[in-house]
Amino acid sequence: MKSWLKSLPAKDVAKVTESNIKFEENKSKIVFENKGNKTCYKINVDGGAVTDNELRCDKMLVDEALAAFYYVELKGENIEHAIKQLEASLKRTALTPVCAKSKTSIAVGKNHFPKTSTLIQRNVKLFKKAYGATLEVLSTPARKSI
Repeated sequence: MKSWLKSLPAKDVAKVTESNIKFEENKSKIVFENKGNKTCYKINVDGGAVTDNELRCDKMLVDEALAAFYYVELKGENIEHAIKQLEASLKRTALTPVCAKSKTSIAVGKNHFPKTSTLIQRNVKLFKKAYGATLEVLSTPARKSI
């Protein structure tokens, strides 16, 4: 894990231990509830650790002790595009090292989409089968316990 973190630009990685870890962008927000104040790493992906023109998520959170990787896309309304960005991030070896024991992709947007839609259900299955990852679509402001 440490060698993978060192491969990322230091300016885009922040070590945090606070009980509420926040990501906010495009009027979308998620708070990770870190009840045990575990050591985590906030990673600025879009325009930070990844600067090419390919699709990628906005942010990542890594729980060091569990090697749990959370991929976060903060969207206004286009959840379909958010899912594509999360999938593209999972395909990037630079963002998905072999040390990742669990992977959770989270699209956060305004409450304009049915969580039971065919698009979401199809992608939940795809993410699990193709990437061993969980896909969650949450309404802003979102909360997630880690």
